[in-house]
Amino acid sequence: MNRPAKKPSIIVDPVLIVGTGLSVLLAVIFYVREDTAQALGTVAGLIGGVITLQVQTLLKERRRIDHETRVGQMVSTIEKIPWLPDLMEPMLRAAKHVEREYDRTPAQDACRRAFEECLRTLADLERGHFRSPYGDNEVFLGLIEQAREQICVTSVPTVDLTWWREPVGRQYWQAQVDALARGVVIRRVFIYHEWTDDLDALAREQLAAGVRVRRVQAERLPVGMRVITGLWDGSCGHELNYTAAGEAVHDTFTVSPPDLERLMRQFEMIERSAVDLDEPRAPDPVL
Repeated sequence: MNRPAKKPSIIVDPVLIVGTGLSVLLAVIFYVREDTAQALGTVAGLIGGVITLQVQTLLKERRRIDHETRVGQMVSTIEKIPWLPDLMEPMLRAAKHVEREYDRTPAQDACRRAFEECLRTLADLERGHFRSPYGDNEVFLGLIEQAREQICVTSVPTVDLTWWREPVGRQYWQAQVDALARGVVIRRVFIYHEWTDDLDALAREQLAAGVRVRRVQAERLPVGMRVITGLWDGSCGHELNYTAAGEAVHDTFTVSPPDLERLMRQFEMIERSAVDLDEPRAPDPVL
């Protein structure tokens, strides 16, 4: 492709202009003054001025290079993630529009908070953690579908017994039935306060479908273990978070290896403390 010829630039380096002017000025001073000491003093002052201008120019050029390098690194990082450019362009366009059209309004503050919230989410993801609202089945269904070896989960009936019978719970259960058909091993421990008829029916339904079901009284476990947790093939873990009043608020997931090891150890301790459905005697309490 033929490119148009560049027009000669009329912009001149300011240091060159100042230096030329000072040279002319020095020539005039030496021509008109007979006192050498005064002339040399004037020269020293002018040289200091030239050095200052040169330093300022160098610093400005360094800042420009640093800025261009930073921008280049950002663009390079964005381009290395295939799906990110398609998201970043409309996001930046929207942010620019808000800054330009709604300056000094609440919209500008809301825009900044949106980016800060995104940063907090990404900082959690950087550590291998992410969250979803309680009751959102999307992540769970994806994890069950991807499972190929085993699923290890606990269930706390005081939190989720009714949920199992709701449409979202039945969808979750059907995904596990499909996983069992693929040969996935599912190990579930019910952590209960009172073993009711409804709970027994639920547990036996899952046992009949092929789930390895056990149960343990909540009082026989440390408080920190009386929670809903899950592990999928040892590649992703889950913990349900509660308010101080015991209400479920959100699901926390992790892909961090240390967290996965901790959750697996915890599950195995709970499972060892549990008994089969028809086993009358419970093991000694965990201290």
